[in-house]
Amino acid sequence: AATALVVGLSGAAWWAGPPRLAVAVLLTASAAAICVLVLVPRMLGIHRRARVLSSALTVLAVLESLGFAAALASEGVAADATAELAFDIPRAVFDVDHHFVDLPGGARVHYVDEGRGETLLLLHGNPAWSFQWRELIHGLRGEYRCVAPDYPGFGLSSAPAGFGYTPAEQIDALEQFVDALGLQDVTLVMQDWGGPIGLGLAGRRPELVRRVVLGNTWAWPTETSEPRGMFSIIAGGPIGEFVQTNFNGFAKLGVDNGIIRELEPEVAALYLRPFVPLDRRGIAAFYPGQITAARSDLVAVEAGLGALADRPALIFWGMKDQGFPRADLERFEAAFSDHRTVLFPDADHFFFEDESAAMLAAIATFMGS
Repeated sequence: AATALVVGLSGAAWWAGPPRLAVAVLLTASAAAICVLVLVPRMLGIHRRARVLSSALTVLAVLESLGFAAALASEGVAADATAELAFDIPRAVFDVDHHFVDLPGGARVHYVDEGRGETLLLLHGNPAWSFQWRELIHGLRGEYRCVAPDYPGFGLSSAPAGFGYTPAEQIDALEQFVDALGLQDVTLVMQDWGGPIGLGLAGRRPELVRRVVLGNTWAWPTETSEPRGMFSIIAGGPIGEFVQTNFNGFAKLGVDNGIIRELEPEVAALYLRPFVPLDRRGIAAFYPGQITAARSDLVAVEAGLGALADRPALIFWGMKDQGFPRADLERFEAAFSDHRTVLFPDADHFFFEDESAAMLAAIATFMGS
């Protein structure tokens, strides 16, 4: 029965997905079969407490093997994400025109480009896409040009074969995007991974940046002892990979827990829509691990902050966000001497969903000063 299960699962995976997924399932199912057929019978004759502990360890081993399979399968996501993703976006929810540009590095990037005037370059986080900025775009495009790309592999953008999704590669892609559109004198608007990616570009090309708007983000290495580092180890490890790849768990958890108000069903669905395909889920699962794994990339981002020290900065901070404590806020305040800080005591990681009206007013004042 165990042999039939292993062969059946592997065959189904081969038929439904890439060959590497079948290999992963074969390894995982074999590990699970070994746990059930070998370890469990051996536990039947041991002391009750030891049996409970051994049972727990066996379950953990099975989950880890499943997580390893999901992680292995998601390693092939770079090749699968070359296909362009398309889905309906109701104008009643996101009232914009959609554009695409092919970058020299091979990525095909979807972006929103609304309004005229000074340019705001809005950079999303994870798990998200340009959709997260819809309220700001709707509210600011009457006075400013709002440009919001999806990173390669996110939203409606596709990545080239072999793209590794590291922060450094996303910074490269963003630089190509900015050059392709000829953007200059931009005001960066950044949250979550938008911070390291946007500030990484700004450190390389400070002449492109006029102002900085940021919130609940970071621009330096994270230690594993910090809350954000602990999250990185757990969510970016095998079990986190398994939960995200199989259940879209990280994306759902991020949207559910990072927003205080209850989203309209169609809005919540659109947040998660890019991560519905199995081959896209691994991308969202990859980035938590990069918080600690991409240390050298983040060292470079931090080193570039000095070139931006004289830029005016508007800092928003959702105070309920456990992953981005006040210490991160204070580091940004120290990095930008000419800063204004707006605290949102009752907002979390996705503060722009709960405080969009206050943000629009603050940005308008900031841009006009």
